[in-house]
Amino acid sequence: MKLDSRSWALVAGCALVAAAGVFALSQAGFFSTPDPSSLWSWSLDNWETTAVGASGERFRVAHEPLALARNLALISVAFIGVVLGTPRVVEIVTRSGRGGGAVAGGAPEDFAKTRRLIDGELGTILTLVRSHLDSNKTYSAALVKGHKELTTTTSPDQIRAAIVLLIAENQKMLRETEEHQRRLEDSQRQITELRAELAETQELNVRDSLTQVFTRRHFDDTLAREAKIAASSASSLSLIMADIDHFKKINDGHGHLIGDEVLKNFARTMTKHVEEKDTVARYGGEEFAIIMPAVSFAEAKMAAERIRTEFENKKWAIKGGAPIGRITASFGVAQLAPHENAESLIQRADAKLYVSKSRGRNLVTVDADLSPR
Repeated sequence: MKLDSRSWALVAGCALVAAAGVFALSQAGFFSTPDPSSLWSWSLDNWETTAVGASGERFRVAHEPLALARNLALISVAFIGVVLGTPRVVEIVTRSGRGGGAVAGGAPEDFAKTRRLIDGELGTILTLVRSHLDSNKTYSAALVKGHKELTTTTSPDQIRAAIVLLIAENQKMLRETEEHQRRLEDSQRQITELRAELAETQELNVRDSLTQVFTRRHFDDTLAREAKIAASSASSLSLIMADIDHFKKINDGHGHLIGDEVLKNFARTMTKHVEEKDTVARYGGEEFAIIMPAVSFAEAKMAAERIRTEFENKKWAIKGGAPIGRITASFGVAQLAPHENAESLIQRADAKLYVSKSRGRNLVTVDADLSPR
């Protein structure tokens, strides 16, 4: 099985954390031969080290037993979360950068700033991981030193000094762990907010600012992708091209504000009669398009007829003024033929749209020819 770059990054991260854990535990004496002069007892509440002094009294040092395991688990979860989340962030940033010409709020400098912020947060997380591993090494060294002193010394003062050392190191480790955890949570929250901001900006860049359907650029990308999928899976792919009849007269006679309302209403009508998997886009001016994966030209024709009928039956009037009259639209429908590309499909659907125009408008015309192109 071949691993992609994301899988290799995850494996490398897990290996790094596991190696650090083994090193820390080995330094603490977990894998060494038990010392007969000391007794080790475990519980979920504490880890106790018992040593016998020169005068026969017992000294007991208690500290958190699963500190290393818990801290390493925390770092592992954070690291895996970053590995899994970063490809999506990079994908959004890359796609947004390719989008060019943002409609609203998508200036290139905004994307660059967001990239720098994300890079900074990821750098902070990596710094915290390194700092935590360094703290673990220091803590492990202190445990080894304290353990040796407890098992080799006979002086009560030295034993007390070793106990104080272990307690101080344990408290220091807990403080550093809490600080690392807080900073990791802050960085993860920042990355989540940045991802949401990028997703929102990306959505603005693929939506037409007036009608809220998809842009021409998004239409081109989507149709090219869906055409490849349909060709490889031998599934249907239909395209509807639509144009509002006599739209120039509407703008000239009633003004652009009324024309804008007509465009928005037509876009809403089309969206109402398609499924979520379909893509409604503003192709240019008053011309729109609908990409319909896994839909035959016969089914696409029925959808176009429903849109045409509802739009034709709408009652239009200027508020406080005279009725505008009936507004209609014309449609052309085509289905992807074997060995056909997206450009050819657009040309066939667009040709049938103009057949509808030439035959009197307010019609749906279908290109049912599925012969190889």
